Amino acid sequence: MSLTEEGVRRLRAEYPGITVLANADASAASMTWRQGMLAWLRGGEAPVPTWSGRVLAVRVTVEGIRGGRSAARCAYDLIVETSNLAGPIPTVWVASPSDQQIRHVNIWPAHKSFCRWAGVNLPSFCWNTFATAWSAAPPRSRTLGAALEYAKQLLNTENHDSPAR
Repeated sequence: MSLTEEGVRRLRAEYPGITVLANADASAASMTWRQGMLAWLRGGEAPVPTWSGRVLAVRVTVEGIRGGRSAARCAYDLIVETSNLAGPIPTVWVASPSDQQIRHVNIWPAHKSFCRWAGVNLPSFCWNTFATAWSAAPPRSRTLGAALEYAKQLLNTENHDSPAR
């Protein structure tokens, strides 16, 4: 089953700022939207799409530890690929903090991953053992809510055996 805007709305109680970045009805994303997304990545306002249909990507903020053996807290602005939630664990990119500010060992540097929704390279999650657990779960359990729970778990612990940083 594919993710809809209604499914995203139901997650707003736990993730108040969650927004749809792209959906299937917007396959020809306008240059204005792309310029708005790039402005958001630089600290401006996020674009607010008005499309309907199958959701392909969302933006959400998740709290986690700064990392680098520090328990200090920080907010991570994430872009989550939602086009195939029943498949492999979704790709998650970190839009902020910037690549240079990230110390979390489970986040790959930006040069490793291009985010098609932002049009630039961004840091991304090194899911490691989370990917194994995701694949072992029944497809009906592989939801955006489950992916965001995995993201919270990843961002609140560090696997120092991770190859990411």
